[in-house]
Parts: sequence; structure tokens; C-alpha cells
Amino acid sequence: MPNVPSRTLTSLVTVAAQQLGYVCRATDADEAAEFIGPRGDGPHYLWLGNLRRSLHEHPVDRWPALVADYVGTFLAEVDMEYTDPIDADDFATVRCLLRTHFAPAGADAGIDVARRDVAPGIVQVAVIGRLHTAVAVTPEMLAHWDIGLDALFDLAEANTRADSRLEVEWKGYNDASFAVLSGSDFASAHARWLDDYPVIGMYGALFVTSHEGNVYVHPITGPDAMSAMILLGKVAANTYRSEPRPVSPAVYWWKDSAISLAAGTEIDKDGNVAVHQTPEFDSLLTSLTVTCDFGVVPAGDVDTALDALALYEQMCAHSDNSAAPPAVLDLLAEIESRGAAVGFVTAVADFRGAVLRTWGPSRGQHLLAVLQLTKDRDLAVFDVATGHLYDPRDHVDVRVTAGAHDHNRRTLPYLTAALLEDFVVGAADPDDPFLVVARDDKNYIRTRRDEWVYEIEHRAGSASEHFRVYTMLHTVVRAVIWAWACGDPSWTLAVQWRRVDPDTPGIEAAQGQEILQDELSSMASGMTVDGLPLLDAFLMVEDTPLPSAESLDLSVDPSVLRERGPTRAEFVTPSAGTGAAAELVEGLDDDQEPPEQRFPNRRE
Repeated sequence: MPNVPSRTLTSLVTVAAQQLGYVCRATDADEAAEFIGPRGDGPHYLWLGNLRRSLHEHPVDRWPALVADYVGTFLAEVDMEYTDPIDADDFATVRCLLRTHFAPAGADAGIDVARRDVAPGIVQVAVIGRLHTAVAVTPEMLAHWDIGLDALFDLAEANTRADSRLEVEWKGYNDASFAVLSGSDFASAHARWLDDYPVIGMYGALFVTSHEGNVYVHPITGPDAMSAMILLGKVAANTYRSEPRPVSPAVYWWKDSAISLAAGTEIDKDGNVAVHQTPEFDSLLTSLTVTCDFGVVPAGDVDTALDALALYEQMCAHSDNSAAPPAVLDLLAEIESRGAAVGFVTAVADFRGAVLRTWGPSRGQHLLAVLQLTKDRDLAVFDVATGHLYDPRDHVDVRVTAGAHDHNRRTLPYLTAALLEDFVVGAADPDDPFLVVARDDKNYIRTRRDEWVYEIEHRAGSASEHFRVYTMLHTVVRAVIWAWACGDPSWTLAVQWRRVDPDTPGIEAAQGQEILQDELSSMASGMTVDGLPLLDAFLMVEDTPLPSAESLDLSVDPSVLRERGPTRAEFVTPSAGTGAAAELVEGLDDDQEPPEQRFPNRRE
């Protein structure tokens, strides 16, 4: 506690009260002052802790004026309450006065007030605010108002948020910087919606709310978060001890509107501050030492990933500091204007293009960001880590998700024919769709591969419009998905779609008969649907190797086949022009035949 003598403090408070017509005496070991008004009203209590902290930062000769102003403000509120009291039972009267702020978790021990937990060490409190004072909302008030706790805080937050925005001032110390948000008696509450301010980085933000009135924030974009955490920890520990209305000496992590503890602080007897990060935040700090590099060049300057790699290496090895192309300069200007939210740092920029660098474990998030920034600027992106080139020329604006699991999933803002070729012939995860192309959540086409068989599914709005087909030809997959993405109706007739329940087992439980029926009924196989009964007769013999289309014996007696009855599949052919379908089939490779083999992992 700041070194302000208790006798001096109570004497100054007593003098200030007497000048305003009040009688004053100290109570509770000099930590509170009791006032009796000139009308005989009272007692009214003023806690002296905040006043003591305020005086500590000022010279002794200024104490009388500061105490007089502090006591005067408090008693003005007392007078207002006496002459114009608030009817706390009338919700219509108090609803516009409701505000919220943060408080120490144990500050109101033994006092029942409306609160909810925010993070370790801090709670959110709802109050009725007037001038520079606030009265905490109690359960008794809530009972009269007939409003639930969550609705109360929603209203109090909306009122606080609707007040004037906080002022933002940036400060830098050595290798770290932070923003100071101030300008309200309820500034701490704004930590709940930090994304209203330009202080959020790719991985959220570190913030300190050590005392009411200021919020200190650092956007998390890279490895400088470590030094920023230490700096903010020192700010938190020192201001928590000295400033009025203390809240918490800890450092917190804001991410996607959720608040968690980032680090605790300790001050030893010599005044040194130790900052101890939590295991969760330590994991993020470790991951932020990993860099992701992307080369950005005009799309027409490279045709292959090898060309892009060579250009990237040249820029890193010998940058001549000459002017970058206009599209690159425009890209860099947008990154600069959007600040920490983008998360990229320009490593190199010259006449060949630019090298962008970012930190952290979420490569997919960074890739999506750079592709969104470059797709309409005719700039190609080279992902150094994967050696993949993303060329936006002739792209289609659809949402693309490739990869089944978080560690290798990529979400892209567009699709090109070259990208689709890479995705389809690449390795697939059999447990989940490895490629989804979507216009929205209910209109998409997707594919996955199990062994050497592809499953294609598409949904057209509702769950009842869900279709599936199997094929062994990657050319069919590529052509069907590209036509769907381009809005070319030829994809509807290129394969024999079957309506299915989206929850039914897919390719993992598919029978060999289903797969080969779909394969031979597609327009790429060269066989018509009329020939499928011949296939049924052939598959009556269990574990018989599957034939190619050319090896089928078409001389089987049709009367035998008729006894087999219809197949289980319900074939549905969406309407489309046959000419478009023929054009699609023309583009398929003619040299791919399904291999002759068994289906060891399937029910025949």
C-alpha cells in the first residue's frame, strides 16, 4: 500500500467534509470515512483505499486540493441521491443507468451482488452508475425488476458499449509496444469487446486491466509476444499496487471474444517483478517461433512451382531494393493499413515481387489470408513450406477445403483447374472428405478416395437432394467437380447420380457391385446402363476378380438376368442438355482402365 500516513489522510478528509457542512470520522482502522449530512442524513461511507493510492503519485503539497476534490465529488453524489433519489425498484428508471465493469474476484466477499466470472482473478459486476459513483446491483433489485442475470449483463454491456469509445494511445518500450485504452470510468468492461478497437492480432491480444480507467493491450502477431507479456506483467504488478480502483495484477489473453489467464505476476521485496506464463499460453509462445514464408509474384512471371522457388530464392539472396510492381505495392499498402489483423511482415520487396513472413502454427489460416489478399490482384503465391504454387488466373470464386485433419487442412478462397488436378491426384484421407468445393453450407460437391476408388457426393440445398456416385477414374472426378464449380450443367449427366441419405455409410461400406455399376454407367466408361444386368450375373460368383469393360461377355442369356430382378440403387438423373455432357466426356482421358483385382476390404 502506498505510504500515505493514515492520520494525515483522515485529517484532510475531515477538513474537506466540514467545509461542505458534513461531520466526518474515520472507521475500520482508518480505511473508511463516515459522513453525517447537514440534514441529519447518513451515515454515508467513503472507502479511503482509492484516495490513498491517488495521493501516492503526487507531492505532499498537492494533497489538500486533491482530497478536497475527491471528497467533494463523493458528497455531490450523496446530495443528488438525497434531493433526487433513484427508485431502484422501478426498472424503467434505472435500465438506462446500468453499466458493467471488472472487479477483483474477492473484492466483494460476503456481499451479494450481481456478478459473473470472466477469468481467474476477475469478475464482471453490474452497477447503477451516476456521476463518478456506482451502486452495485443486488439480487433483491433483480427480484423487483423481474430480469434474469444474463439479460441484465447483456443490457449493462450494451449501455456501456454505447457510451463514447475509449481513446487509443500507442506506447513502445524497447522491443515491445502496447496500446492504452482510456477515457471512461468503466474502461475495464471494454476488454470484453476488444475487437471493437484496432488492437487484435492474428492470435488475439494480451491485455492488462490492473486498475479501473485504463486497459493495456498488445496485439499477438509473432514472437514479440514474449517480450510484450513481460512488459505488460510489470505494468500490471506495479499499477495494481499504486493506482485507485485496482482490479488484477495478472496478464490476460483475449482470443475470439474469450478471455483466459496468460500469466501471473509476483513482486519480491526488492521490487522486482516476475512474470509466469500459463502452460496454455506458453504453448502459443513456443509455436510463434515457427515462421511461415510466402513468395508473392505477378502471376504471369512464373508458370511452375520450380520457377517460383527460384524467384523466391533470388529475392531472399539478393534484393536490390528497387520499386516493386504496382500490384505488389498495393498489396503491401493494404497489409500496412490493416495492421496486426493480417499478421504478415514484409521480408523482401523489389521489382520481382515480395516475400511475406508470418509466425505461428496455423499455416492454413495464413495461407487463406494471403490468397484472399492476392486473388484479385493477379498475384501468384508460392507456399515455401509445401512447395505449392497458387496461381489465381482463370479462378472460380468458390470455397475450397482440402485435407481431412487440422494439421494439413487448407481452406482456399478460389479454385483453378491446376489446383483441382493437384488435389484430385494427391493422396487422400479415407476417413473424411479430402476435397470440398462449396458455394454455401448446403450447396457443395465433395470427393474422397479409398484405395483406388473415388466417391463423389453433391448436395443441392436440402438433405433430400443429396447424391452419390463412385468411380475409379480421377479424370471423371476432376471433370465433374470443375464443371460444377464453373456452373456448367454437363456434370449432371457425366455420371449416374444416385439419391442417398447423407447419413448412410459411404465408400468405406460400398459393395464392389455398386462401385462397378457406377463406373460402367458413367459416360466415360464407354458402356451404357443397358449392359449392367450382365455385370449382375457376373458378380453372382463371390470373390471373382472384377473385369474391365472390354472383358465382359455380352452373350449371357438375358432370361437368366431377368430373374435377378432390379438393383437396389435408385438412379436419378438431374435434367441437363446432352450436348454439354458429351463435351465433358470428350475431355476425359481414354487410356485409363480400372485395374483387374479383388475388393479385399469390401462386402461383395
